[in-house]
Amino acid sequence: MSNSKVKDQIKQQLPDFLNGQGISIDKPFTCLNPEHDDKKPSMSFDKKDGKHVHCFGCGAYWDIFDLIAVTKLHAQIVADNQGKPVPNFNFADAYSLAIKMYGINAEPLTTSNKTEQNQVKNEQLGMQSKVNEINQKLVATAQSNLQNTDYFSKRGISLETAKAYGLGYSSEWVSPKAILNGAKPEASPRLIIPTSNTSYIARDVRNDLTEAEQKYAKMKEGQVHIFNEQALSKNQPIFIVEGEIDALSIIETGVAQAVALGSTSNVNLFAKCVSQQQNQFKNNDYQPTFLIAMDNDSAGQLATNRLTNTLNKLHLTNYDVQIARGHKDANEALVANRKEFEDELAQTVKDPNNYLQGLLDYINNSQDVQAIPTGFDNLDKVLDGGLYEGLYGIGAISSLGKTTFALQIADYIAMNGRPVMYFALEMGRYELMTKSISRHTFMNASIDHKPELAQTTRSILKGKWQKRYSKAQLANVTKSIEQYGDYYSNVVIHDGTEARPKISDIQKVVDDYVLRTGERPVVIIDYLQILKPEEPSATDKANVTTSVNAMKKLATKHHIPVITISSFNRDSYNTKVSMKSFKESGDIEYSSDVLIGLQLTGTGDEDFDVDHAKAQECREIQAVILKNRNGQTGDTLDFAYYPMFNFYLDPEASLKGNSEAPKTTIDTATLKVNAAIHCRLWTVGKLHQLKTASIYIGILKLLKLLTKCSIRRY
Repeated sequence: MSNSKVKDQIKQQLPDFLNGQGISIDKPFTCLNPEHDDKKPSMSFDKKDGKHVHCFGCGAYWDIFDLIAVTKLHAQIVADNQGKPVPNFNFADAYSLAIKMYGINAEPLTTSNKTEQNQVKNEQLGMQSKVNEINQKLVATAQSNLQNTDYFSKRGISLETAKAYGLGYSSEWVSPKAILNGAKPEASPRLIIPTSNTSYIARDVRNDLTEAEQKYAKMKEGQVHIFNEQALSKNQPIFIVEGEIDALSIIETGVAQAVALGSTSNVNLFAKCVSQQQNQFKNNDYQPTFLIAMDNDSAGQLATNRLTNTLNKLHLTNYDVQIARGHKDANEALVANRKEFEDELAQTVKDPNNYLQGLLDYINNSQDVQAIPTGFDNLDKVLDGGLYEGLYGIGAISSLGKTTFALQIADYIAMNGRPVMYFALEMGRYELMTKSISRHTFMNASIDHKPELAQTTRSILKGKWQKRYSKAQLANVTKSIEQYGDYYSNVVIHDGTEARPKISDIQKVVDDYVLRTGERPVVIIDYLQILKPEEPSATDKANVTTSVNAMKKLATKHHIPVITISSFNRDSYNTKVSMKSFKESGDIEYSSDVLIGLQLTGTGDEDFDVDHAKAQECREIQAVILKNRNGQTGDTLDFAYYPMFNFYLDPEASLKGNSEAPKTTIDTATLKVNAAIHCRLWTVGKLHQLKTASIYIGILKLLKLLTKCSIRRY
């Protein structure tokens, strides 16, 4: 395949590349240009050619090679001959990386190919050289005019600090890039904040800016640099903030040094600077303390996560801190009450963990925390509305229905718009997906009072539907797939049946997901005992304990529910469920916040036969709440479980208060259910309670018919 064809094939991977970055191509997204401080998403996928993204703010028009250069190779941004931003990189490097990323069988570029690319690079460097020369002169002139503005003093910055960090003033500033591009923008008064000898920030000092002017209130000129980068060269407390004025506000107090990223997209550049400083020290002598104080918005939170992960990988001490409580940012806190701000900074340097304030913040933030319903009324009632941050353990004997129970909860959560990450180590992705579809066929069949329409997992997986199914059965399966399709993308199933993950692998996947999307998923691990051990030489119990403790940390780190499924020890197969059932499950009984044991009703009774109970088409299951750190313990919840159709019924929700429901009861001897059944029905991605008599009668008829008719299962 020719190089041109390979390039075109790679360019067509752009939608996949963006999806891998957690970006939807169907709507505007935050500009990927690290120089562009994009407050409002202004970059879009060009659907006409399908090979470029375009930013209407900074003018970037980039293909996949440009994006690989920026996001993977950390290329610097320069101006092209029209003044538009382009990454400065060796095309051959991006090309080689791309063919590896997408598994394309192609040779790296030859020397002749590189020559053409180097010509383009030289043109870009020539233009950048002109811009650098202009920027140097402008900064020097601006510094001599600093006394002509009081903007910095109004922001609480002293003349001494302003001069020390090279601030300047230009009364009639225009963008050099715009001039080189042939444009004639209006001049505006600007505070000039240098970030290097040839780059700076130009901040508009006027008070009443129009909405259009606000868009360009802060302009970056020259290559991107970290403000006050020289502070990284010393072992000292260093605050990391987003804006240059905020960094100057901290420096102004004299309490500590500060650096400014300039944009939340500059984390990679910051990491590169820190790594370079670290390499200049010997014997791990580079030990500054980094105090991460990013803006408290979604972009700031994402940047904080990335900074934390980056600094942890470099084994550098870091803390996530709050330094402007009650204020918009550090500068506002300085202007409002300098002494109070100084004290806050000093206390943060002294006690960066600040556990007491952390507790108060946690309680304050928890006021908006909503429980995540499981879809089972009886379980949600015991759990104070559903799932919260914490570790949940669900245990049972082999083949009782643990996976089905967890998967039904996962589907309900996903159906209501919350992401779920399901780590499957025992069943494959397609088998789990088909179990969900089978459940839909069962519920759809109940509406039509036609039990023969319900299909098992095996029946669906065998295919050849046109030959084996009647028209009605085929229509039901098709409809069920459509219903599942409405929410299945919210259930991210990680198939670990072939390459079993360690708990550290799962932690990394979850960390990356939160970092990429900003969303906090419910995590389900199925199941605990077959995770790959972190330390092969350790005992099974020790490795399980390590995994359990890591799950607890994962829940705490991201403030999410983590559900782990656990097997019971062999001694528990014929005895009532208890904490002893988890005896071989490491420290799960200690580390878990909620521990639920599933058992067949009658387990432990004198004449109980576990094999006979498991052979029933409708199993009577009990969920025993063995531990509930923040609620009731000891409750026993009843469920009717239909293993053929992967469906659990919650029988506790009686017909009380439902005037439309018929005064009908179910033959408990036939259906193995202790109470009137209030069934939850999934339809087209939305949960509907069975409130009408016709649907309720349909479910009763179907359940009774299931014990009499021959259902086409295979």
